[in-house]
Amino acid sequence: MSEEPSSPFAGSRDALLTACAEMERRLHGLTDSHGRIADEIHEVRKLGKRLRGGLTVAGEAKACIRWIGLIGRMLGGVRDGVVREETWQSLKLPAAPEGSMEAAIGAMLAAEAKAAARKPPKEVVDWCQLAVSQVRGRIEAVGAEYFALRAEDGAERLKRRLCKRLKRALERVRNEDFHECRKAAKAWLGGVSVVAPELELPGREAAEKLCRSLGDENDLEVLAQWLEAHGFTSAASTTVWKRLRKCQEKVRRRSITLIRKELLPELK
Repeated sequence: MSEEPSSPFAGSRDALLTACAEMERRLHGLTDSHGRIADEIHEVRKLGKRLRGGLTVAGEAKACIRWIGLIGRMLGGVRDGVVREETWQSLKLPAAPEGSMEAAIGAMLAAEAKAAARKPPKEVVDWCQLAVSQVRGRIEAVGAEYFALRAEDGAERLKRRLCKRLKRALERVRNEDFHECRKAAKAWLGGVSVVAPELELPGREAAEKLCRSLGDENDLEVLAQWLEAHGFTSAASTTVWKRLRKCQEKVRRRSITLIRKELLPELK
């Protein structure tokens, strides 16, 4: 009698342990790295999101998931300055004359991006490494079969959650709903890519395109919040806000089209 094919989630436990080890290695690199700190932190945060998704798929304790999420938030400020400047450049405003408000905004954003070259405090990295080691210890204490069964159920659960949030975003068209769509898509894609990398997901390509589009939306909104917080309101800098809103509307239309015409039909 031929053996039954193994589940694509059979290696979930080992895959999570590998992701934890990679996270620890990258965090250690932040303390002795002479490279581009902002880019390295970006890689840590990307891996953290995938690991968090993998833990969610595997039904791990919420405390573990929160610890990994906190690592991204603790390190995020360093990288955020770079992203804001890149988003500002993406607006492709006319060259700012000397003494203009646009020149002032650009200079402030450039200064914040430059600060991203600084290493995070050692105490922050130490806490992050300890958090990952505790998550790893929790995984090591649980059997492989447990993770395989939980991960298979979890992947389907995250897919259903993504469908629900996509439909809600189309119905209500609110910023917070699209933000939830992005989180749900990243959790599903990233989580399954950790615990079952060989599994073919329906709508993977469309979901990845949507994540990029929703990421652009988020970056534009973060820039808008920064402008408001620094006094560069729509009344004070009309040209900037006109261009910003135009970009936001264009990206939102793209996101809606991706949800309605590509991702939802493939997920069904």
